[in-house]
Amino acid sequence: MHIELRQMTAEQQAEFSQPILNAFGVPLDLERLEGTKRLPELTSRLGAYDGDTLVGAAGSFSFTMTTPGGAVPVAGLTAVAVTPTHRRRGILTTLIRRHLDDARAEGRPISSLWATEGTIYGRFGYGLASQACSMSIERDRSAFRGAAGAEGRARLLGEAEALEAFAPIWERARPLTPGMLSRSATWWQVRRLVDNDYMRKGGGPLQRVVIEVSGRAEAYALYCLHHQWDASHIPVGSVRVIEAVGATPLGTRLVWRYLFDIDLAQRIEASLLPIDHPLGLLVAEPRRLRLTAADGLWVRIVDVEAALAARAYGSKEPLTLEITDRDCPWNAGRFRLHGGERRAARTTDAPDLRLDVAALGSVYLGGVSFQRLADAGQVEVLTEDAVPRADSLFRAARAPWCPEIF
Repeated sequence: MHIELRQMTAEQQAEFSQPILNAFGVPLDLERLEGTKRLPELTSRLGAYDGDTLVGAAGSFSFTMTTPGGAVPVAGLTAVAVTPTHRRRGILTTLIRRHLDDARAEGRPISSLWATEGTIYGRFGYGLASQACSMSIERDRSAFRGAAGAEGRARLLGEAEALEAFAPIWERARPLTPGMLSRSATWWQVRRLVDNDYMRKGGGPLQRVVIEVSGRAEAYALYCLHHQWDASHIPVGSVRVIEAVGATPLGTRLVWRYLFDIDLAQRIEASLLPIDHPLGLLVAEPRRLRLTAADGLWVRIVDVEAALAARAYGSKEPLTLEITDRDCPWNAGRFRLHGGERRAARTTDAPDLRLDVAALGSVYLGGVSFQRLADAGQVEVLTEDAVPRADSLFRAARAPWCPEIF
């Protein structure tokens, strides 16, 4: 069997999407299809063909991702699937290795993804870099420990108004949190602000609210109301929060106070929250949030030197890492990290730590510590003080957060 990889065009989006739709068992959504065709971020649609038959596919978004104290070009791996007729024949491996080669050629030192199954991507050098939390709280148990802060003004907006108001808030918030991604105007229009069945998920129309303080927009939220009444005509429905972002801590507090105070809802629900979201300390009864955590972003280092140079460090102590990498052999070797100079250079010095590239991906955004990796046996410690030294270098003020699955 000969499998040929071919780049596909935006006009072939329907064909390109078929392997992932088959994998998930869902029909083609024509409205979402037309929106996806317009996305400037979707720069690669790679098809795997057996003759004239498409049997696998993998796409790549071109993003800029916030790192601790910096930013890095990212290849966002998406829509990866192989049809059931051709599984276990090495097609997935071929697609991912081509994706990594292309990312390197395009000068994207990082590949990142949301994994459908965690067992798949660790073997290709992806490390679990963040956790995503879900919460569900009863409206009548959502009191804050104290006042949210200054008074804010909430305004519901239409799609065009929301595009004008929300994007600047996102751009103010994005540099503050590792893992947040760049968004084009088209991305906002077709992936965040459009009101359709995909966004509603059985709920009412998409609601777009902005929170203003002293005339300045400080936060926004996207949500849908899922109304339901019991036999006694008591509301037992929910508010499903799709995304809530504050440009400031005050904005974050005010937008969540708004969401918690919406009438005719028994419960407020949200997912894809960061593990250190301030709600855990804001509400008077934290356990009422019913927080659960799952894996979030996975990060794959494509170019070690460029990736390490694209973030800041918490100390100036030097550290030498020895990296192993099966699929990107150009990454293998020893790297001397100079935190004060924000660079990593190849070296022949004795290493302080030895680790696989997947482990480096886990710690890269600051969401996983070297100590946790060492406790899990994923780092070989060669110098006595190497782990605390590495953690002081790689620490980040906030946990990584990507509030949208791509």
